[in-house]
Amino acid sequence: MVSSATLNQRYRIQAIVALPVRSVLIKGYETTIQARLLLEDPSCEERILREWDSLLPQVLQQWGVNGDHIAAFSDGYRNASLLRDRHAWTHRNQLYGGMYEAVRSCTYPWYIASSKAGHRVSSLMGSLMGIEMEPTSPRLFAGLIPPNEEKIEALRTISQRPLVSQSGARIHFIEDRLETLKAVRMASDLRHIQLYLADWGYNTEEERQEASYLPGIKVMTLAQCGELLKWGIIMEVDDGCEPSQAEVIAGVAS
Repeated sequence: MVSSATLNQRYRIQAIVALPVRSVLIKGYETTIQARLLLEDPSCEERILREWDSLLPQVLQQWGVNGDHIAAFSDGYRNASLLRDRHAWTHRNQLYGGMYEAVRSCTYPWYIASSKAGHRVSSLMGSLMGIEMEPTSPRLFAGLIPPNEEKIEALRTISQRPLVSQSGARIHFIEDRLETLKAVRMASDLRHIQLYLADWGYNTEEERQEASYLPGIKVMTLAQCGELLKWGIIMEVDDGCEPSQAEVIAGVAS
């Protein structure tokens, strides 16, 4: 039997981890640290957002715990969950609307650069996208931690491949972490790359506002991302092929 107090605490933790503090963490285990901090003091949200890099080691020392040990436990738990029931694990990860169609219809070369472990990205691609991608695939750059430095190296690797270096093809980098985009923006050898901040990802309104004023970075909507993947261009016009939302609501089209 589960008591009402246990249920309340469980739902409260779920509500807490949905808050925008998710935007500042890098490693998955940091979610549990943030959840406890917010559970004990919900008012510390702003401090987490502003001071997470310095706050995390302070908290670990105060609690007398080792971050590497927590990370190992967290990874072990997720790996065991994946091995035990892959379907249940992947079902808890849902695609954003329109991404399945956009990626499946993309005729341009595309790559994945993620801080997630390669075997998890591979499982998600197979289960959610129906695309078999081995963890060792040259199209997958995984485990990119710290993300600023490692994603820059991934972009350099892609830029040096013949498809780009010999043809002058344009690279479009879509990322939801503003700090990573700012780091790429400062790399003089990567100025040929178009940078986008995904406004549907893990970032705050303040970060989206900041990005809108930064030269070289565009704030991208989910619909714009779908257009870029499908057509190679962000049109933002009614091309007559798809009914508008207003037409669907009015019952003019289905």
